[in-house]
Amino acid sequence: MKYELLKEKDYNISKWTGGKTKELSIFPSTSKYLDRDFIWRLSSATVELEESDFSKLPDYDRVLMVLEGSVVLTYDDSRTVRLKELEQDSFDGAWKTKSFGKITDFNLMTRKGTDGKVDLIEPTSQAEIYGDTLNSERSCKTHALYCKEGYGVVNAGGNSIMMNPGNLLVMEFFDEKPEYSIMGEGVIIRSQMGFDFDYSEEYKDPENAGAKTKEDAEAEIAASRSFDSSKSVSKGGGAAEDYKWSFILANTQFRGAKHIFRRLQKLWYDDELHERIKRLERMFITFAVYLLGFMILTFVFMKDNATEMKIIWILLIWTLIDCLIVSPIIYYMALPKPIASHIFDLEKVSKEERNMMLQRADKNERLEKLLKKYKNSGRNFTKSRYEDD
Repeated sequence: MKYELLKEKDYNISKWTGGKTKELSIFPSTSKYLDRDFIWRLSSATVELEESDFSKLPDYDRVLMVLEGSVVLTYDDSRTVRLKELEQDSFDGAWKTKSFGKITDFNLMTRKGTDGKVDLIEPTSQAEIYGDTLNSERSCKTHALYCKEGYGVVNAGGNSIMMNPGNLLVMEFFDEKPEYSIMGEGVIIRSQMGFDFDYSEEYKDPENAGAKTKEDAEAEIAASRSFDSSKSVSKGGGAAEDYKWSFILANTQFRGAKHIFRRLQKLWYDDELHERIKRLERMFITFAVYLLGFMILTFVFMKDNATEMKIIWILLIWTLIDCLIVSPIIYYMALPKPIASHIFDLEKVSKEERNMMLQRADKNERLEKLLKKYKNSGRNFTKSRYEDD
């Protein structure tokens, strides 16, 4: 048996039109929800709209359990079900599904041909033995325990694991029969998945000779975060090129900039550049320098003769100097060089790179807004309106 205890810091959280999605676990771990290449996936989402449409997942079956609130689900306009807290329903991901009601839910998605089941466990102070109730003929079994409230102590494979609210314990059983004991109090949601998968010895035993080293893993992560530099707007250009982009970036960080400067609608900033810009905004550095400069100029030139017209002229001149020189210099000093190599043209990127950008969309507010532009353009820049629901 192999197990992993996941906590809040381990989950991938993203935003969607109607709330937030928390990806608890996905298998295989290298798969991506947007690529639809996973065997099973566990997630929890908030639905903050009174009415919403679920994304169609024709290759998957789904189980939805309500964690908070109540909801009415309709399928293909031919069947309806009302779910209250801790009630669940199973349905085909290909169905046209609509929900009515604001809830927090728990989702199990399994690829067709995979067996899946969700049930409730209410542990007591006395340990109770639990086994497989899925009755699946598949070669691989995985049990996942999600602690909704209270606590649980799980004993499995000679290990004692403490679970607190929000924790997810994923147990993978290879050749052995699933069996473990649970004691505690509260509510635990159990998911059981049966599937066929070719587990390599490397996957079972990460310490064997064929396993990837830490350096290999870090290199793969670095590669997954990088893009083909030939797709950037420029590879270099020196100080003049950097200052040009510093000037552009310093003067376009305001709401509505993309409508005034249409070129911005086709550009995407990588994670490093986006984070540096966000950091400048959060610290209000450019605003503080602008305000301080205006106060100093006002004091110097108006201490003897203050007039309204003089104030206006000082404001206009200082604003011009700030836009042309001061703010661009601040950006120039703070941004990674060469700046242009961190800016990509969306019309040139590959399909794989677009998918990677989509994965980051919920972590990059600017990209989220940008992608909406392409929603109906047929360029495959779109993301499903509701990622999980």
